[in-house]
Amino acid sequence: MLNKNFFGLLLIVSVSCGKSVDNATVETFKYSVDTVSVDSKGHLLYLDYNLRKSDYCQQDEFLYSYNGFDHSIDKIDLDRLEFVEKFPLQVEGPDGLGSRIYTVKSLGNGKLFFEGEITGIITLDSTLVEKIDWNKISRLNGGITDEDYLQQHVVNPYVDNKAFALAIDHSANRVSLKKLNTTDNMISTYEIDPNGNYKKYILGDLTNFNKWDPRVFLTSQQEKIIVSHEFSNDFYVYSSGSDHLEQISYSSNYTPSRVTITTEGDFINSTDDRINALQSYLEQVSFGILTWDSQNKRYYRLSSSSKFGEEKRENRILHETISVKVFLSVFDEHFSLIGEIPIPELRNGSSVKYFVKDGMLWVFENIDDEMGFIRLAISQ
Repeated sequence: MLNKNFFGLLLIVSVSCGKSVDNATVETFKYSVDTVSVDSKGHLLYLDYNLRKSDYCQQDEFLYSYNGFDHSIDKIDLDRLEFVEKFPLQVEGPDGLGSRIYTVKSLGNGKLFFEGEITGIITLDSTLVEKIDWNKISRLNGGITDEDYLQQHVVNPYVDNKAFALAIDHSANRVSLKKLNTTDNMISTYEIDPNGNYKKYILGDLTNFNKWDPRVFLTSQQEKIIVSHEFSNDFYVYSSGSDHLEQISYSSNYTPSRVTITTEGDFINSTDDRINALQSYLEQVSFGILTWDSQNKRYYRLSSSSKFGEEKRENRILHETISVKVFLSVFDEHFSLIGEIPIPELRNGSSVKYFVKDGMLWVFENIDDEMGFIRLAISQ
């Protein structure tokens, strides 16, 4: 293993809704890093989308990964670093989920949550035990309007009878958080873009669908629901117990707090101008999700900045990536930023799958078309 020492930064965290952290903390962080590969046992693992259609289960300590080759779930033992078995998914019938899967979330106790053509909860024997249907809620009870497009559905194993999703209003170019209470069939809406920042980062014609939307992430960590953005480091935390949404913001010495979008070019008619603007965007910073470390009681977040060359990649929008700088932000359990570390060993940006197992951050790495991970053990 390679060992590196870094000093935490002196950082001040401010929180909206009247809450603020006045005492900044200086901490010393060390990290060690190694790389491991998963033995596929001759099974063809699905590595598309940077393994984002997968989830590590804290309860049984297996990785469950959607396999688009044969529409199944692969069960991976990360202790032995090997493929264990697969669970076929049904397309049609009473247990059918359709042919497209977008999100996989492990709920423990042998259950998985899926977002796809059908959104619901299944057991590992492919039995659909609960179907989550947002469209059955009436408008009087907060039902979805014709303008809202739902995406990134999640449920939280610690929060009963509730589902969450992002709602994109393409006519107003706004994003909000929706909560479905399946007990009383009510949908609540939470403001997560009070300053209209989402609209500022759209590339294209704001009056129609000829545009590229910025990425917003919805994740479930502990009993929290977290909404974050690729274009700014602030994020929103929903706590089910108090039914409270809180905004967290912080300052960094490594990355800007938000992207400065270029206004040069014809983003409506010129694809090349859009590409140049998007590359300018990603060369500044791209923020990833927050993931919880239950052993050390803290959150980790990756952010990155990329440098692009002149060569166009086959079947890709962006030019070739020459280099990527990746940074790790560490937060305490109350979301106060306690330090940041550059991680030169990470070669991919913040959009790859990463999670915490046994107090180590596991970051997906495609190793010669095999499933691999770069593991970081972080200590003070």
